[in-house]
Amino acid sequence: MKNTAIIYVEDFIEDNSPDDASGIRAAIQKAIDIQAKIVFFEPRSYILRTSVDIQTEAIAHDAGSSVETHKACHIPIHGAQNLTLQGATNDKGEPATIFIGYNDLQIHNYLPAILWCEDSDDLQVNNIAFTRGPEFTSAGVVIANEDDQITVEVFPGNPCYDGMGSYCMNRFHPITGALVGESVTYGDGAGDVWRLQGERLVSLTSSRVASKVQTGEHVSWHQGARTDFQTYFANCNQLTLKNLRIYNANGFAILTESCHDITADHIVFKPAGNQLFTAPRDAWKIFKCSGNIEVSRMYIEGVRMDGQNMHSNWLVLVQHTSANEALFFCKYTFAPLQTGSLVELYHEDTAMAFHITDWSHVSKGDNGNYYRISFDRELPIELKEGALGSAFCWKASRYICKDSEFVNIAGAGHLVRYDHLYILNCTYRNTMNPGILLGAELPVHSEGGHASDIVIKGCEFDNCGFFPRYGASGCIGIKSYGFSGKFNRSIIIANNRMKNAPIGIHAVDVDDVYLIGNVFEGIEVPIKQDDQSSGKVWTYGDDI
Repeated sequence: MKNTAIIYVEDFIEDNSPDDASGIRAAIQKAIDIQAKIVFFEPRSYILRTSVDIQTEAIAHDAGSSVETHKACHIPIHGAQNLTLQGATNDKGEPATIFIGYNDLQIHNYLPAILWCEDSDDLQVNNIAFTRGPEFTSAGVVIANEDDQITVEVFPGNPCYDGMGSYCMNRFHPITGALVGESVTYGDGAGDVWRLQGERLVSLTSSRVASKVQTGEHVSWHQGARTDFQTYFANCNQLTLKNLRIYNANGFAILTESCHDITADHIVFKPAGNQLFTAPRDAWKIFKCSGNIEVSRMYIEGVRMDGQNMHSNWLVLVQHTSANEALFFCKYTFAPLQTGSLVELYHEDTAMAFHITDWSHVSKGDNGNYYRISFDRELPIELKEGALGSAFCWKASRYICKDSEFVNIAGAGHLVRYDHLYILNCTYRNTMNPGILLGAELPVHSEGGHASDIVIKGCEFDNCGFFPRYGASGCIGIKSYGFSGKFNRSIIIANNRMKNAPIGIHAVDVDDVYLIGNVFEGIEVPIKQDDQSSGKVWTYGDDI
């Protein structure tokens, strides 16, 4: 007799069905209805063809986002409690359950999310791999460069067809496999598509691309580069992710939004075979998440832009409505505030903390949301229109990442706009931007906040930060873009090894930075500091 606390997906899937998604949706809904604890998947590939449209406002995350309020999803989960999606493993302990999301092969298009979870506390996802079929990514070797056109021999097993997009192209050393130089194309592509010239041969007409690549180099590219989310978790408190593998993604591979307390262990973002790249966007974006976030044994290879990207958005003061109340604007998606929590309001580079006593969502508009917030005391007169605020309930009380690797990232390994962050025993290799980039951003996406109470210890950086971002380069870069002042504070960088990079630590907009026992090998400038906008940087026992 089967355990009713376990739902077996195979009981809901018809034999020889061309689509497994409808059966999976039925199995999960049954589990929610009877409050089963586990939905069990067999060690096989699940082909996901059908999808359902759900109402959501979670699409709007950056300046390039869609304005749609619905999203196609293969496997939506809403309102589950204490539910585990349990995959199987092979004899090596790797996920043997594989979800293969649909790919319509359309250029620069949105695709159904594979897994979309909202309002589901104590959710666990274990032993599952994710990919697209056909894959969204391809790669090969440049065999000819004719100044305005390149020809590529596509590696065996990779997608090769006429009309594939040319988005987020990157190049690699043919022997070492290391990411080389700035990205060849970005989210706007090359202005043309790949044309099939023969068996496993494609050509791309673009003088811009041809000027950036050399014959013999390996290159990768993507079908598109939309702000799209392959797996999504929102308002899923006490979320646990264990032993997941992402082979291929069409946008952000994972996005967690407004989740409180996240535990993740052994999440691997790595392309299959010789595709070279996993995704045209970030591997895992942590957005407006709070509580304790603990990540261990994560491996990220081949993404554009960042490996782990964590931030919220700035509250911008619109007007004072009373002595202790004001109207604020925040870009993009709505997130609730929390009565009793703190908001830091900035006057120049000085932060003042206020408790929220009441708040309301006033309206939507201007690609964002308006909030009315009452505080526990009067707001100082120097806080004028345009003053920025950082809501503590939209960021982690503690983030720990340990024993993790970031390889061939066409962006930053870690992009950090958080406080209370501890990065321990991690490795960064071949990152276009700094391996770790600390600091806020204002002009485009309004991403905050600044970085304070940071510990980076026992990490290794190799060939990182060879192309600047926001004016910061090197293995570790600290810079709040759109600001000038002592914003990023109380940072300890200790016992790290940095090698083969133009700059070791690039410190801008900082104060009270402590460099302790770091080793620099093959670093042209071990420590670069901007004296105009920075405070104290202390050095103890660094091998410079």
